[in-house]
Amino acid sequence: MPSRLSATFLVLSLILAACSAPAPSPSLTPSVSAAASASEVPSPSGSPGPPTVPDDALYYPAAEAIAAAAPGQVIQSQQLAAPAGMQAWFVVYGSTGLDGVAVPVSGIVLAPDAAAPEGGFPIVAWAHGTTGVADPCAPSKQGLDGIPIEVRGLVEQGYVVTATDYEGLGTMGIHPYLIGKSEGRSVLDSILAAQGLPDAHASTKSVIVGLSQGGHAALWGAELAPSYAPGLTLLGAFAASPPTDLNAWETWAFTEANGGHLGPSEAPLLLFGVWNAVYDASLGFLTNEGRQSALAGRDACGPTPVSATPYLRDPASSSEWRLLLTGNSPGATLTGVPMTVVSPRGDTAVQYDSQVAGVTAMCVKGDTVELRSIDGDHDASISTPGAWSAVMAWIAGRFADLPAVTTCTPTPTPAR
Repeated sequence: MPSRLSATFLVLSLILAACSAPAPSPSLTPSVSAAASASEVPSPSGSPGPPTVPDDALYYPAAEAIAAAAPGQVIQSQQLAAPAGMQAWFVVYGSTGLDGVAVPVSGIVLAPDAAAPEGGFPIVAWAHGTTGVADPCAPSKQGLDGIPIEVRGLVEQGYVVTATDYEGLGTMGIHPYLIGKSEGRSVLDSILAAQGLPDAHASTKSVIVGLSQGGHAALWGAELAPSYAPGLTLLGAFAASPPTDLNAWETWAFTEANGGHLGPSEAPLLLFGVWNAVYDASLGFLTNEGRQSALAGRDACGPTPVSATPYLRDPASSSEWRLLLTGNSPGATLTGVPMTVVSPRGDTAVQYDSQVAGVTAMCVKGDTVELRSIDGDHDASISTPGAWSAVMAWIAGRFADLPAVTTCTPTPTPAR
């Protein structure tokens, strides 16, 4: 979904400058010491310090190492330069692809550089918003700058922070954009990866916080946790401006495009191109220009804009696409942890009503969901100081074991 964040949230923007740098070639024997070090920071003694960005070769571990890695197991890591009081690592860890085969996922782990409390530092798993699909769009390519400064600030509050790139962003293969199982697994396994770094001193307790695409990932992570990562102690998920009911979202984007408002169709076009590759789903509902834009988006940081409506008809009217959109909307199964969804009424990227429709479906399923409706556009859910203060209060409340809030209307007990 398009983002209009401040400079500190630029990584979350959907419409970025085109990423012209080609993805690095895979290496079967990557080595931290093999890369040149324009990224290294000289230490006071003059010897090279930790790099500020990861070595490109590390994104491509050996096939044998990938196959042998359990979900969340760190395959390789590299310490990165970090501000005083903080430690940082680039990690590549094991996860599970849509076909059940082991895949590598990259990301960054941050931790306080201080004595850990008893039980370790609690974990906040950050799920980023749309940056694109091509490998150069991976937030970790920017080092710590790929993580919003507000999120990095959680380390000062005594939290370990994980920041997954998601499957296929930076690492081999296509990024399964807005495919729930892939996103949720990537987030959950990032928590396990942090717990596997001895120097991070991470605790067993965690929460997930995500914006836009990351909100979708947060909800899916919470839904998948009991079955995919039953050993995790996940205490809740916070989803800001998430696409929840994907059918409703797509239909809204189609209607907006037909009315001359093309912006809302840009993220769906990115989805169409990816799902065409992942599911071999037909793009027959798009115009020639729409198809070209959808396919071009797979190789860029953000979709290729169109000058006229990309649609011939609503994809949600197709049974093939309706099933795919429904299957990747969160809320199909009961979620065992409380969730908070913050939805801006003026959201021009993910329509407010479509977000509410998804929350309603989760409530019907019996989930514990708090819907916070706020004023503002897409990024108002997390980018303003007041909004971020609310996020921090929610995080603290979950680790303090405060009672979960729900805005779901109780279902009346049937009369006997």
